[in-house]
Amino acid sequence: MKRFRRHGHESQRDRLKQDLFQFNKTVEHGFPHQPSALGYSPSLQLLAIGTRSGAIKLYGAPGVEFMGLHDENAAVTQIHFLPRQVELVTLLDDNSLHMWTLRAHTGLSELLEIGRFTLTGPPGAPPSVTRVTAVLAHSSGDLLLLGSEGGHVFIVQVPGFRELEERNISLASVANSVPDDCMGHRSLEHVEALQENPVNPNHIAIGYGRGLIVIWDLEKRHAIQHFPATQQLESLWWTEDRGYILSSHSDGSYCRWKFGEEDENEIEKSDIPYGHFPCKAISKIVQLHTKEGTPFLLFSGGMPRASFGDRHCITVIHNKTHIALDFTSRIIDFFVIKDVSGDPSALVVLVEEELVVIDLEAQGWPVIQTPYLFPLHSSAITCSHHVAAVPVKLWERVLAAGELQKTNYSKKPWPITGGQNLAPDPPQRDLLLTGHEDGTVRFWDASGVCLYPMYTLTTAGVFHTDTDPNDNMHQGAEGEWPPFRKVGCFDPYSDDPRLGIQKILLCKYSGYLTVAGTAGQILVLEINDEAAEQIVEAKVVDLLQGQEGFRWKGHTRLDVREEPVLFEAGFQPFTLVQCQPPAVVTALCLHSEWKLVAYGTSHGFGLFDYQQRNNVFIKCTLNPSDQLAMEGPLSRVKSIKKSLRQSFRRIRHSRVSLRKHHITNTAKLQEANARLEAELAEMELAPVQRKIEARSSDDSFTGLVRILYFADTFLSDSSHNTPSLWAGTNGGCVYVFILRFPSVEHRIDEPITAHPGMGRCTLVGQFQTCLVLASRRSLCGEGRGRDFITRTFFLAIGTASSFFFLETLKWMEHLFKWGLPYLPPSLA
Repeated sequence: MKRFRRHGHESQRDRLKQDLFQFNKTVEHGFPHQPSALGYSPSLQLLAIGTRSGAIKLYGAPGVEFMGLHDENAAVTQIHFLPRQVELVTLLDDNSLHMWTLRAHTGLSELLEIGRFTLTGPPGAPPSVTRVTAVLAHSSGDLLLLGSEGGHVFIVQVPGFRELEERNISLASVANSVPDDCMGHRSLEHVEALQENPVNPNHIAIGYGRGLIVIWDLEKRHAIQHFPATQQLESLWWTEDRGYILSSHSDGSYCRWKFGEEDENEIEKSDIPYGHFPCKAISKIVQLHTKEGTPFLLFSGGMPRASFGDRHCITVIHNKTHIALDFTSRIIDFFVIKDVSGDPSALVVLVEEELVVIDLEAQGWPVIQTPYLFPLHSSAITCSHHVAAVPVKLWERVLAAGELQKTNYSKKPWPITGGQNLAPDPPQRDLLLTGHEDGTVRFWDASGVCLYPMYTLTTAGVFHTDTDPNDNMHQGAEGEWPPFRKVGCFDPYSDDPRLGIQKILLCKYSGYLTVAGTAGQILVLEINDEAAEQIVEAKVVDLLQGQEGFRWKGHTRLDVREEPVLFEAGFQPFTLVQCQPPAVVTALCLHSEWKLVAYGTSHGFGLFDYQQRNNVFIKCTLNPSDQLAMEGPLSRVKSIKKSLRQSFRRIRHSRVSLRKHHITNTAKLQEANARLEAELAEMELAPVQRKIEARSSDDSFTGLVRILYFADTFLSDSSHNTPSLWAGTNGGCVYVFILRFPSVEHRIDEPITAHPGMGRCTLVGQFQTCLVLASRRSLCGEGRGRDFITRTFFLAIGTASSFFFLETLKWMEHLFKWGLPYLPPSLA
């Protein structure tokens, strides 16, 4: 069977990558993948997040991060810190409990696992008896109460994980302590929630899935009160004044029960916040008192099922303010941080794709910007660009522009302040630029451990799109019920995929930025400290140069706004190049000293002078044999319009023929109807399909431009260095153009000219990278302070199958002519 195996370029390329490259992860940025649990320690001021892959991550003050990984490949379902201690307990979905601690080692703290435990039931008992469904870390710090699927509550001593069998609360003990009418003929089901009396730690509220709530005295070992709720229980909350217990239920209601007043005839007092129509379950409810006396009521879920069943909301009610915080991904859990006086200070919400913190003390409850755990994928990342050792002046200008964008954020400092960052200050300032599908470019401070957001550039305002930039998506309509308010920045949907950023280049010395997009648009931007209203001058270039027989069936280009556009302080576009056909920009190169931008697509490449705002030259690299490039990204097997048109014509023709030949004979009429039905049955009414071939972006087109490179090197002769542009294509072709500049005083008036340097050279394999060397120790490219002292230069070219290092003046013509894949050892 080996001879029937298909050998493709992909497997060969992957094998080369494994042999030649090695990847070592040093720092992890962004938001944890697939979070599944949330925990918080008020004494340590630490936040803990567990994931489905078994990882646990602790976060404190900016720069304070700990990470641990369970040996079991199981999801973390619950995280509980032991009160006033440095230990925490995690529960995995394989029913195992794990103890973690922060331990000092050589002056630093590290997260270590110190124990694990699994409940064991009596011999012959089903696994559901010991399946843990609820965990309560007792305020004493040395007890864990574990509610099980079988309805039992096990008491375990920590940190040694020793089960105290004599203190366990069995289902039979509970049944004997409550009236028979509360038990009924059905089981109480699993233990859904456990809550401790905030005043008396001996009193524990046990909530069963069927709805029964039992107050159990740990010291006397019997029930002292019970509340017979009739709906499925979701969560419990014991108010701080120990006076009431709140229970939330599966029908979108919550009940308030008075503790300490035994009343056999007590009637269930329930409230459905969003009407009497069927609502989703309230999965968690919290009530916190304030010094003013009016409490905060917070709960997740409870939305009307028919109208807003797809919303992920947390409702916050205080005084006359009622807001439903609407998130774009599923809510995992939430908690509230209190200030020194005990009043609610901040609401921390963990959703599937981001962490959101709400300031509960400021007017309007604004969002507090997170210094870490920022979702890099708030819109899908399409490209990135790293800039090291950024000058102070540019750094401060970018930072100042970013501060002007934070007007909607709270001024409150980050409320999670546990730990101390002992890492030294970074030796340099590094920027990470990420391009996104929605047309934004985000600037990140990548100097240290935390990836901090600095500034966001939006390019959608340059074009006519379906969205209005003035729309405020964070505010609901006035009078709307429920009163929704959008929160969070995660938005995976793009209104127009043509806005996607594909290439980014930033010159850290001049401050020029160029970005290229999916629809062939190239924007050149310059940083400005003040807002400005200006027209973006657009230049359309035809990369095909009038080539006949081409059919572009891809997307259309974006329409540029002709009127002046108001741009906020920061990077502002002043010119735009639009490639035709509007294919994805695959290569981009910027030379800020020469004021030139080179761009390439799957059809060719060009050179643009952004000082004179005109094109220098265009080179078409399209191969006529590339049918995919000729027809666009998708080729139809059959036109849907043509298919429908033919079907309707056949039906109409059959009906007209029946009217012309009026048949009075019943037999003939039936025969005609049968023939018509047969014709309709033979019609091809199947949905039209598109022929989409499985191919990688690397192997699509031989004329696709993979790399562009500016070099000032010895190309014309061995005595004078010459500015040049190098281009490499997917088919292994190398193009070199010599650039001629006018004198400095005529740079603005006289055009730049370009001439082919050595024709077209063909390599064996796809073009991957290009470096032009003045000698074996110096690089000839865009930069400052380059010293060109040698009379020969070397060309380093990487292909998909080999890496060339050529002394071009002696060997380039011979080797390129024959396309040799390897060099003699003397030239290596």
